[in-house]
Amino acid sequence: MGKKNSTSPSLVYGPAAAPQWAQADKAVDFFDVKGDIEALLAPRKATFVAAEHPAMHPGRCAAVQLDGATIGHIGELHPKWRQGYELPQAPVLFELDLAAVQKRELPAAQGVPRQQLIQRDLALVVADKVTHDALMGTLRDDPLVRAAWLFDVYKPAQPTADIAAGERSLAVRLELLDDSSTLTEERIDAAVVSAVARVQAAHGARLRA
Repeated sequence: MGKKNSTSPSLVYGPAAAPQWAQADKAVDFFDVKGDIEALLAPRKATFVAAEHPAMHPGRCAAVQLDGATIGHIGELHPKWRQGYELPQAPVLFELDLAAVQKRELPAAQGVPRQQLIQRDLALVVADKVTHDALMGTLRDDPLVRAAWLFDVYKPAQPTADIAAGERSLAVRLELLDDSSTLTEERIDAAVVSAVARVQAAHGARLRA
């Protein structure tokens, strides 16, 4: 980034988790590192905006922003460097401004929720142009939806009956909570239906068949 207080670029490469018999091997990807950055900056909410960086893959790079200011970048290693080192998979790079990382907010105590947190998973098919932050923001636009986060992305090599060319499937988990009363199945179902309707209207998303 060229700033005096910037960190040096870091590179992540290899399996995302230790090998185990119950889970297939998975290489670390953009979303793994994105989640690490979000955890590092929490409770502040970072946004990720498509960008370009000379060391990163064009089209697979994002600027990391806090309060509208760019504090770093994340993306796959540029193909010319990957080919030069003959790497079988693309490493993920990230670079963050050290001063922004060190700027921490003091935690504020909150009461323990009296009600149970409810989770529901959705598989949403969206166009490739739909950004993660826009989709998550729309899903969270309900007082009952306390959190919405992406835990899987599926894009077939060839179009299928339910995922056309230029589309991908996003697995999203919603966390629902009402501080004052227990959520009934009817209210949970209504909140999920409302969330799907919002992303359909705003982003053309649909539930995966």
